[in-house]
Amino acid sequence: MILYHTVKRLGVPLIFGRIFVMKIVLDYHSSEPLTQQVVLQIKRLVVTNRLRPGEKLPSVRELAKMLALNPTTTSRIFSQLAKEGVVIQRPGLGIFIAEGPSPFSAEYIHDTLSRQAIGFLVEGLRFGLKYKDVLGILDKQFKELKLVEEKS
Repeated sequence: MILYHTVKRLGVPLIFGRIFVMKIVLDYHSSEPLTQQVVLQIKRLVVTNRLRPGEKLPSVRELAKMLALNPTTTSRIFSQLAKEGVVIQRPGLGIFIAEGPSPFSAEYIHDTLSRQAIGFLVEGLRFGLKYKDVLGILDKQFKELKLVEEKS
């Protein structure tokens, strides 16, 4: 089933190992690359426990077909998720959500989040927001993630 949203977004329900449907929303008018959109949405599903450790994901070809993307694009999606420790690629078996704690050092995690925080803060200030408004946006998003996690 494909749902078209008014802002030219394409929502595609995906069925994984457990019987549940999730929706990946692709916004073709966004400046954010489709690869990054999918990576972020899969990470969000992991953080909110809609995708659980050890759970098998669709193959590169299956995901490409589901999202109407080139298999090279979906391969890049899984490669990035593997590089970031979100998934594990097991040759001949498939792609699975990684189990256990993050394989990265505290220093790496701090540096990565600091770079992203600088970008977020710079954009907020560039738009004329005050520091407390930028923090308010972050707090609101955190609360929304927690609500989704509690419902799962």
